[in-house]
Amino acid sequence: TTNEEIIALFSPYVHVTEVVNKNGFSFVNTIDPEGSRRAKEALHGALLGGMPCRINNATRKARITNFGGSGPEDIPMNGAGQVDYDQVKDDRGNPATKNLFVAGYGPGTSEQQLKDVFGQHGRIVSVIKKSSFSFVNTSDKSIAVMARAALIGKPLNGGAMRINFAKETGRLGTSFDGGYGGGGSNHYGRYGRS
Repeated sequence: TTNEEIIALFSPYVHVTEVVNKNGFSFVNTIDPEGSRRAKEALHGALLGGMPCRINNATRKARITNFGGSGPEDIPMNGAGQVDYDQVKDDRGNPATKNLFVAGYGPGTSEQQLKDVFGQHGRIVSVIKKSSFSFVNTSDKSIAVMARAALIGKPLNGGAMRINFAKETGRLGTSFDGGYGGGGSNHYGRYGRS
């Protein structure tokens, strides 16, 4: 089942702002509570992809506040009016790094598109794309902070980007400084340094 099919199913009842696919289910996001109620009543049990829909209300997990979650106005400044990078945190409380976890973009988004979009804010060392999310490695923490502030929530191929800071080396085989997979020379799925 594609996002377009889900949107088409819901569109007679509510304006869909985002579809987020998870393992075997999807979140259909809207800002219209009444339309959401109508869609739930009308579509519960309707066939989608040959299977009956089970529709439940969901609420977003509470975000940690005061951690630079929505844009440049939330970035902490020091007494000299400069960005205090040691105080910057994402909406989950993760400290700023030069690496970004990016999700929420639309289907068909390529590594090159991500490199181009994030590259408008500074040098991108690599992009590692997994199934429904990516890691964007910038050359400097300041670039990651400003790119995140500028791009969080912005649409890319029909989906609103969710962006958080990622560890310098990830648990998913993403060692940014030593090559893909934790130090090997296989560069499949990433852009080399330029």
